[in-house]
Amino acid sequence: MRKIFPLALMFALLCPCAAVLTSPPAAQAQAHAAPRKTGKLTNALRARARAAQKGERTRVIVSLARGADAETSRRSLQSTGAHVRQQLDELGVMVADVPTNQLETLATHNEVSWLSEDAEVRSLTTTPDNTSHVEVTTGASLILPSGNNNEAQGGAGNGVGIALLDSGLNPPDTAEFAGYKLQSSSLLGTGLLGSTTLTSYNRVSTPVDFTGENRTDDPYGHGTHTAGVAAGTGQSSEDYAAQHAGAPTYGGVATGANLVSVRVLNSQGVGTVSNVIAGINWVIQNKSKYNIRVMNLSLGTSVTQSYKTDPLCQAVGRAVDAGIVVVVAAGNWGKDSNGNTIYGGILSPANSPKVITVGAVNTQQTNWRVDDVVASYSSRGPTLVDGIVKPDLVAPGNRTGAAETANTSPTASNQTNTSGGGLIGGLLFSNSTSTTPVATGTYQILSGTSFAAPAVAGTAALMLEANPSLTPQMVKAVLMRTAERLPIYEALVMNGQMTSYERLITEGAGELNTNAAKLVAQAIRKDANRAVIGDYLLKSTTYSKIAGITAPIAGQAIPLNNGVVWVEGVAFNDHLQLTSGYLLTNGQVINDGFAVADGYMLWDGTYVCPNGITIASGITIASGITIASGITIASGITIASGITIASTYISADGTLSTGNISGLSFDNQDAWAANMIDPASNTTSEEQVMIQGEQVVPLNVWRLSMTSPLFPHR
Repeated sequence: MRKIFPLALMFALLCPCAAVLTSPPAAQAQAHAAPRKTGKLTNALRARARAAQKGERTRVIVSLARGADAETSRRSLQSTGAHVRQQLDELGVMVADVPTNQLETLATHNEVSWLSEDAEVRSLTTTPDNTSHVEVTTGASLILPSGNNNEAQGGAGNGVGIALLDSGLNPPDTAEFAGYKLQSSSLLGTGLLGSTTLTSYNRVSTPVDFTGENRTDDPYGHGTHTAGVAAGTGQSSEDYAAQHAGAPTYGGVATGANLVSVRVLNSQGVGTVSNVIAGINWVIQNKSKYNIRVMNLSLGTSVTQSYKTDPLCQAVGRAVDAGIVVVVAAGNWGKDSNGNTIYGGILSPANSPKVITVGAVNTQQTNWRVDDVVASYSSRGPTLVDGIVKPDLVAPGNRTGAAETANTSPTASNQTNTSGGGLIGGLLFSNSTSTTPVATGTYQILSGTSFAAPAVAGTAALMLEANPSLTPQMVKAVLMRTAERLPIYEALVMNGQMTSYERLITEGAGELNTNAAKLVAQAIRKDANRAVIGDYLLKSTTYSKIAGITAPIAGQAIPLNNGVVWVEGVAFNDHLQLTSGYLLTNGQVINDGFAVADGYMLWDGTYVCPNGITIASGITIASGITIASGITIASGITIASGITIASTYISADGTLSTGNISGLSFDNQDAWAANMIDPASNTTSEEQVMIQGEQVVPLNVWRLSMTSPLFPHR
């Protein structure tokens, strides 16, 4: 990271980049006396049935045997717990949602001729909408609306403002950050002959500059790329892919969110702490004007003091207190010159316990997540000075494709097409013309935690559109609870090659699951900000019954649990109970932070506790150790229908009522003490990380002396 004058902020980091629905367990299949023909289903369905998780259901097309009575056939399906959705008598077909583990049983019934999966069908002029690597591997593609007409009706973060404190924003064309809305009109305003027109608008608000350069474009390019991951449409790439099958697309996560560019990094990607603080102050002042609910900081500087006195950490904390979800890139200080893992590289203000700190995942450029690993350069915890467990979660950040700034894009333009009804149309309907953005822009492939953070920021925007009543603490809690623990680290923990603590300071709660996070947010009561201690956030359903939260991503099953039982006051029992703290085994209470069950997960989603107890994938893990309405609920008491984990098998980290950190990192000091980074020694430039990604080799990385004031102590 570039060295600059005192308090200088190095831009960092940040940069080096068919759904299965859960439902209640089905009824047991009834026995049929007569022998039946077997093998009457596709190989794909058979494989799915044998790997089924409890509560999974699959929609199938049931071809009935010739001459089979429709009513008898319906009862035959229902005996397996199936729900018949359609009965197509002319075709001898029924469409049904069947418990996945009952598929092979159903195939043996005499009334069934063949079972086929209800596969997705698309037009031969396939749309590449929502097909980017980021959209698919985060699960965003499962919930984003397809097509501008659908997006105009909501579901893409519409109306939610994301403030980007970065190097500026200069769209490569008018389509990359275009929004869409439906505009109605009628004949001379009489309500007769009404019509609805799709119109576009610019989702980028008037930018502001705090660098002193008196410009708001983006010559450095970092800010535009960050914006593209958070909320770019990828339209130019999608248009190309529509004509060139197999070409990659580069859409972002919240393609309908509004963007507010707050320029705090100059033309070389460098700023000062005072620049950033001024930008944060402006965001807080203007949050209502622009409906700013999310703030992204893909930047950072070396930790020189506790977060309690650091002015940058204090500023982001004030933003959270003002109701803004603050997402910060963890940093790119994760390895030494020999490629060995180093710890303590979390930068400021990512070391603040109030923000959502995001590390980078190397997806190996595949959409499925089974091969994902945390990027070698991604900063690990614990934080210097305070010893806080970070990051909070991780997201795709290595070799991430997104918009290129117009300052360097060779095909940048500001073109639009205008069409409409001319003079007569304008006189009669007052909407004679419509403007269509023209997509001509280009994209870049860059790496770093800088480009992991905006994927989380975009997800937060989707959550807040779905449920505006969520507080920043609730957003953070849901993001962490729905994250997926990466299989590679589960295997290492299971084999004794990694401790549960080491997993936490590597990946946090796990990898971002945009689909599940939005669905949980949507299910939470719509007056969540009015909930008081002891209240349930889920009233009409339970966590395990939220439809779609275990929907596969790129064909890979997503487990219900990730071990997280409490985050920022939210206890993750079946109904998500609001609490005032978490009771530790020593009798002390943490008021913020997290608690997670120790142990590891098997490939099928089964959770294995350190005492050998296994918890099936369809059962919610609860903690049973909360403070609610001033009443302490003791260890071992179940407060929900889930499985209660004894306090002995819980790892928790957070701020005590005394103001001190609880000490999880200090209890595991052997894991990191000999390999803490000395921040004064890292000379790797952020440009190297952005361009080279995993191939970057840091130079002259020193270990921090235990006598240093930066070394974490109790």
